[in-house]
Amino acid sequence: MNKEFKLEVENLRNQLKSLTIMEGLTLTKLKILINEKYDKTDTLENLTNKLRKKTIKVTELAEIVDILGYEIILKKKL
Repeated sequence: MNKEFKLEVENLRNQLKSLTIMEGLTLTKLKILINEKYDKTDTLENLTNKLRKKTIKVTELAEIVDILGYEIILKKKL
């Protein structure tokens, strides 16, 4: 099944939380998997603060979507 989601800056936190749940994970488990795969030690609180403040880096977003089994694709607006 082909799943596509348009991420919106103003709603990124809720969108990523929903996507995480849809993929059968909790944010806690997601952060554990990110830390293991990318050899990181930061906390779930750090991640949620970045999402809340909209200060997440593109590399961190790429790690999240990778763990969830997605990829980032840039598409020209119509």
